[in-house]
Amino acid sequence: MPFGLGVASGDPDHESVVLWTKVFPVTGSVVPVSMAYDIALDDGFTKVVGSGLVEAAPSDAFTARVVVSGLGSNSRFWYRFRTHDYTSPVGRTRTMPAPGELPDRFGLAVSSCQSRAYPEFWDWHLELATDQTVDMVVWLGDFIYERSDSRSVDDYRDLYNTYRGDERLQASSAAHPWIFTWDDHEVANDYTRNVDRERRAAGYQTWWEHTPTRLPRPTLEGLTVYRSLDVGGLARLLLLDCRQYQDGDTVLGADQLAWLARASQHDRVHTMVCSPVIASSLEVEDVLPPYAFEAHPADQQQLLAILSQSPKPFIVSGDLHAAMEMEFAPGIPEWMAPPLSSVFPAEFVQYLPFLPLVSPAVTRAEPSHGYLQVELTPSSATPRFPAVP
Repeated sequence: MPFGLGVASGDPDHESVVLWTKVFPVTGSVVPVSMAYDIALDDGFTKVVGSGLVEAAPSDAFTARVVVSGLGSNSRFWYRFRTHDYTSPVGRTRTMPAPGELPDRFGLAVSSCQSRAYPEFWDWHLELATDQTVDMVVWLGDFIYERSDSRSVDDYRDLYNTYRGDERLQASSAAHPWIFTWDDHEVANDYTRNVDRERRAAGYQTWWEHTPTRLPRPTLEGLTVYRSLDVGGLARLLLLDCRQYQDGDTVLGADQLAWLARASQHDRVHTMVCSPVIASSLEVEDVLPPYAFEAHPADQQQLLAILSQSPKPFIVSGDLHAAMEMEFAPGIPEWMAPPLSSVFPAEFVQYLPFLPLVSPAVTRAEPSHGYLQVELTPSSATPRFPAVP
């Protein structure tokens, strides 16, 4: 099927959104595939508000993205792609509220870590696809899990074909706009800035190819993934990159910390920091991840100083394969979203609910799966965790 990986949208703002798809032409083809796209106010496409042409180039693994501009703010849209006699599945997306607009509510779904080793938990994508409380998905990384022999662009492309080939992921990708950052497994487990340059470039290129983002194409020097997104006057989301600049001295690097200090000063109601790794201190030495903020106290203190000056700050994080509620600092909560499918280490899972007894920062710790719901209103930011089976 030409549109075998479905469709997706992402990186919305108040008047535009990115639409994405991938086509599978005749094997061995080296000719770009031309497609039309349509975006409409209804799923029957009787009220088309935008259309145009886009090419899927072989150099991009026949993936295609288009930024559709001139859309109304805080509105839902439906979209599709067409080539020859084929039409893609229909996707649904939305724009953000206009600058200064204060919606009554805005719903976010937050998750990460979708290992294919546990495909039964991928049914959570079907739950996400039909969740009417969700306005946007925030993905905190580990969209794929690399193989030990993943080195080349083709190696990583095979993984994305497998992951995006799952119809459950296609359903949730088509149902909502997504905004992404990455963690380690898009390249290599627990990698730092010292990872092999060619391997990192291959991982970044294929992440970009298969993500509905308006970010520019990566280069051998990397890609600036940290960025902000505003939900009208309601919230500013600050997406971090906790891997690319990490070494023994820092998680974020000096440039990202300087950006964060600037971007966190704003006049929206809430400040939502989206961190791929845990920011709070567990104070339990045996489970301290060497890449976490706790292991880099200078960055942790700078993050605290920055958020202490930000409007109504809170943190969402992932990576540890658990659902957790923590206190990063007084008045600054951290909510760790459950993994989509990856599991907490079996030898420790029975002890996880007791973590609040030994870690002063932790008030909840559960080995659940799925996604965290965050409801934003002008007066509150409320987390809702999935029930533990």
